Amino acid sequence: MSHIHVCLVSDQPIPNLTTVLQLKPDTVVLLVTEEKLAEAKRLEKIISHHGISISSEKISAYDLNNVISTCDGIIKKCASCEVSLNITGGTKIGTLGAFQSFYSAGKPIYYVNTKDAEILLLSPDEKKFKIEAAVSVKDYLLAYGFKVKSYVKDDASIFKRKKISEFLKALAVDNDRIIGEINYSIPPITQKTIYPLTVTFKNMPEITKLCTLLNEAGLAKIDGKNTILIPDATIANYLKGYWFEEYVYMIAKSLSVDEVMLNVEGEWDITGTHTPKNEFDVLISKGNRLYYVSCKTANPDRIIDESEESVTKEYLYELLALGDRAFGLFGKKMLASARPVSNNHVRKRANMMKIALIDGKGLASLKENMKQWLNS
Repeated sequence: MSHIHVCLVSDQPIPNLTTVLQLKPDTVVLLVTEEKLAEAKRLEKIISHHGISISSEKISAYDLNNVISTCDGIIKKCASCEVSLNITGGTKIGTLGAFQSFYSAGKPIYYVNTKDAEILLLSPDEKKFKIEAAVSVKDYLLAYGFKVKSYVKDDASIFKRKKISEFLKALAVDNDRIIGEINYSIPPITQKTIYPLTVTFKNMPEITKLCTLLNEAGLAKIDGKNTILIPDATIANYLKGYWFEEYVYMIAKSLSVDEVMLNVEGEWDITGTHTPKNEFDVLISKGNRLYYVSCKTANPDRIIDESEESVTKEYLYELLALGDRAFGLFGKKMLASARPVSNNHVRKRANMMKIALIDGKGLASLKENMKQWLNS
């Protein structure tokens, strides 16, 4: 028997993808209002990519009889099929009309409880199912209008640098001033930078050890005391701060999650002469939620304007704006700083914005903190 699954299109597309991926119907019918045509197109693209037939039925957002009539027509047309409804989303009128039609016909009605990771069967019986559907990072972002163009596909080199990344993390925990010294000593990396790049650090035993590790790993050559020759832009950027993204990525990969992506770049599907672009440091998918970690190695207490606000405020508002736009109601955000955030007002602001903050010595227990953050 063919299974037809009906969904109400709203600003929150992930609950729709959740039941589609978990129930695996043969066909999905989207109930869409004039205001949500763009959201419906995104869902159509994702669902069809999963090999599921997809169509849309136009409904009036505030006309109860129109919604009931449309749903009754779908049920009648599919009299010999299994027909079900995902009631999550839509306007109140749309939800009420769809519920009344499917309830009167004795058809299954589902609701996605993202908070508790459950799918609820509301009618004709009452049951709870654990969410087992895994929405990929690409699908999640595409559902909100962001198309991934590139990301790190081969992480072999990242794990080859693991020993050095762990050493740098240990330096950040024990003496973050050294991280600042490394950042400051390496000049800005541009297309005109000539390699091998000669970099001389201050005479510090920790940096001497770092130079030795880089030399042993074949990532840079020692050229005198605390002087190294950096062979290319990859290693230069790594030492200037990208090591921290790689370290967070490796920690995330070691946890019980569905997918981890590093350095995700792409653009928004906004029509116009200029297409907005964004880059995400570390993205993690688990079940039907997306988690974003923004990684910073710059001095978080650096003052950026006359208001004497630190650069961390800018990081937080950037995270908040991206989160509202790309992650939905239940996406989660974290700011990971290799150097400690000493401004208590900034820490309070992060808490108010529901942005997790891990910094400085807290990196010593990053794995445990991330695990708790993912499961909370």
